[in-house]
Amino acid sequence: MKALTQGGNVAIPAPQAYVSIGWAPTRIGNLDVDASAFLLGPSGRVRSDDDMIFYNQPASGDGCVKLVDGRFMIDLARMPAGVERVAFAITINEAEGTGHNFGKATAAFMEVAGVARYDAATAGMSETALIIGELYRRHGEWKMKAVGQGFAGGLAPLARHFGIVVDDAPARTPPPDPGDTHRSKTEAGRVELEKKLVSLEKKDPQLVSLVKKVQVSLEKKRLVTDRAKVALVLDISGSMQSLYRSGKVQHFVERAMAVAYRFDDDGEIDVFLFGEGDHHYGSLNVGSYRGFVQNMLRQYGLEGGTRYGRVMRRIREFYSRQPDWGQLPIYVMFVTDGGTEDRALSEKMILEASREPIHWNFMAIGERSSGGLFGGGKKTGRLPRGFDFLAYLDDMPGRLVDNANFFAVDDPSGPSDEQMFDLLMEEFPSWQKDAHDAGLFRS
Repeated sequence: MKALTQGGNVAIPAPQAYVSIGWAPTRIGNLDVDASAFLLGPSGRVRSDDDMIFYNQPASGDGCVKLVDGRFMIDLARMPAGVERVAFAITINEAEGTGHNFGKATAAFMEVAGVARYDAATAGMSETALIIGELYRRHGEWKMKAVGQGFAGGLAPLARHFGIVVDDAPARTPPPDPGDTHRSKTEAGRVELEKKLVSLEKKDPQLVSLVKKVQVSLEKKRLVTDRAKVALVLDISGSMQSLYRSGKVQHFVERAMAVAYRFDDDGEIDVFLFGEGDHHYGSLNVGSYRGFVQNMLRQYGLEGGTRYGRVMRRIREFYSRQPDWGQLPIYVMFVTDGGTEDRALSEKMILEASREPIHWNFMAIGERSSGGLFGGGKKTGRLPRGFDFLAYLDDMPGRLVDNANFFAVDDPSGPSDEQMFDLLMEEFPSWQKDAHDAGLFRS
């Protein structure tokens, strides 16, 4: 039997699979732990409430998945075409406010009989739910994947995350826990997001799907706060013309809107433009983001130069004048296809901004000989001309905190949603912690 590590996968050769989910100790503190499974479609959501399998509903509506004597029996050959994944999770029952979490577990595993086993690392976990693994369909073949992803909240919030309608439980007052203030605030923010997504579902289901993918990327990290102001900075130099015409920039704007909606400061993106000059376009929201590129190009023509420093200065001045300056992190997505003509000013801006609550995330667009993705500012492979400067900003010495991240893509529409959000969130959580430790936020 193969042993998988987190992110690993293996093919399932048989038309049936027998999945065991286990954990130790059998109870966390004095609380029960439960296993559940969810049949998910392309959107990452269930088709109906019948697609949740747990102790109170031991079989899916179509009978393809059954929970028998603590083991999931799965008929892959009969799985409906609309089901692309079966996600497996364990949750601590009624753990909210108790201080119990999976960090107290000594073991958690998923095993497909005769195929593979995955033992999840739970040390240090603060979450009370764990998406431990999944079976997924790829080109007609079913595979097992080791996930090991913590999730804030218990079974009900997890079910809602996958699209299950769950009645609100009766309110109860948990015992006070002075050390649990941050977790409580995070939980409150998550609940508020779920309410917003319910109201948005009918109006913009595509955006809801993207927001949930952002949430998955964030859950892989540990944020100091899950709220932020969001800015989008776009290169409008002439070399960007084909990217605007092709719709690829608009596609990225839609992904950026999902990031802004998830962080939920005001559900809007502040948009800035730069070429030879620098401009504050205004803001986008769920009612205006779809036609953004077409409207923007009517108002602003493409320009002849490329200058980062001027627009960076404008962004810093814009936020520093706001009355809530320093209360929330500011997350900046900065998109360009070439180097800058004002390197000295750009360096000065990044250096000075390292003492401010602003995180700069640079995404460069341009073909390289190796192709694909270039993530995290890692200095491997050949970069297009000018992108070496962005890589330098990522690792620039002399800053109070590391306030910049850099990655490059050949095509902004090339990475999947999941890949793109993972790249965008790569260093933001760790920067938040460093910025808080450095005293860059007001209480």
